[in-house]
Amino acid sequence: MSTGREKQAREEKKLARVRFEATKLDAAQRNIHVLAGIASVTNFLLLLCDLFFIREQTQRLIIGVLRYCFSILLILMALRLQRIKTFSGFSAVVSILEALAILLFLSILQLYDSPDFMIQSMGILLTILIVFVVPNRWENMLALSIIASVAYFLYAYYRIPNLPPRELLAAVFYAVLMIVLCTVKTIGTDRSAQQEFAAKSRLEQASARDFLTNAATRERLEEEARRWMSFCRRQGLPLCFVFADVDDLKHINDRYGHAMGDTALREVAATMRSQLRNSDTIARWGGDEFVLILPNVSLQNAVLLLDRVKKAVNAVMLEGGVTVSCSFGVVQMGPESDYAQMLSAADAMMYRAKQAGKGRVNFSDCADSGNYNSN
Repeated sequence: MSTGREKQAREEKKLARVRFEATKLDAAQRNIHVLAGIASVTNFLLLLCDLFFIREQTQRLIIGVLRYCFSILLILMALRLQRIKTFSGFSAVVSILEALAILLFLSILQLYDSPDFMIQSMGILLTILIVFVVPNRWENMLALSIIASVAYFLYAYYRIPNLPPRELLAAVFYAVLMIVLCTVKTIGTDRSAQQEFAAKSRLEQASARDFLTNAATRERLEEEARRWMSFCRRQGLPLCFVFADVDDLKHINDRYGHAMGDTALREVAATMRSQLRNSDTIARWGGDEFVLILPNVSLQNAVLLLDRVKKAVNAVMLEGGVTVSCSFGVVQMGPESDYAQMLSAADAMMYRAKQAGKGRVNFSDCADSGNYNSN
């Protein structure tokens, strides 16, 4: 039992991480074109510095071509980054671009006749800072900054003549300090943002859930319904609405008390939820009524699904041997259906099921209707 709860907790944690990264992706994509523009301008300014320090025309031409191509690549990839669907994909592309920028820095450094160690050390510190400013996963930031620093200081040690050991150690110290401070700051900011997002999500979920049954509220139902109706229409997929009513709940309340009635509602909601997919929605409409949204489910499959749901509800045994049943009305979305019409049609089908004897599934689409009851 504990294993099942642990697995569910891991899945919920993973889902929460995915949702959090989705918000990070939205924020990153809104600003990436600005960062790409700044990077392109900076790349051009660095070209002016290169031309100031390098006199040989061939090397100047090589550096100009490299920096020009990199600026074009930045602009093209910024457009690509705005269309990426996941933060992991976004991070991968950003990491590749930053790795190319580091490689460009080291490649151009090779063309300098006598690079100034302190000036170039400031460049590597600036590179580390930029790596941590651009939205990315902190693990990628840390890895890139370490790789850039190690590569630069190895180059400086072997290629810059008469390099004073004190200057090398001082530059290494400042680079390590910056990496540590930036990493700690980034991890702290990421955790704080994740905790704030989790708290906000819990608040939103609490306001979108019925307190008694943990089903969605009417407001959340309408949001989900309109979202799925739009999606299924765009993709050419079927969609079904279901109205479910707990039979004779008033009799249970009158005979056994409202506490038993509340228990019946909770058990019915939990039982129906256990038979549905994660993409399905169950909402409490009010009193003893629930509404289900079944995206990418045809009317025929919805009737079969509700038959299983009906049998599962019938198998529920409350205290004192009390049993419950439900009547269901299901309709499939038509070309011109809207939210209110779907609800009204499903509600009408449910009342027909109750009039036909309760504990039944009544269905309808634009072309067919009927009453279904299995023993």
